[in-house]
Amino acid sequence: MNSFPLRLPESLKEIAASQAEREGVSLNQYILTAVAMYVGSRSEADRYFALRAARAQPGEAEAILARAGNRRTPRPGDELD
Repeated sequence: MNSFPLRLPESLKEIAASQAEREGVSLNQYILTAVAMYVGSRSEADRYFALRAARAQPGEAEAILARAGNRRTPRPGDELD
């Protein structure tokens, strides 16, 4: 495991330290868990959107947009000034 110095604004460090204390873990463990959760969620989002992009059919969005709004008047209240 590697280590590196981390600079945090004092206010953020105080909040994180308070939350870590309530959780019963060290500040280091609390920050490690927070980073792991963020990295994991970003990785999952990247995977999800990569799968969605792989299913995309070029030109399909343009066809949908070309049909949108044809011969339709705005709903009451949606008119532009």
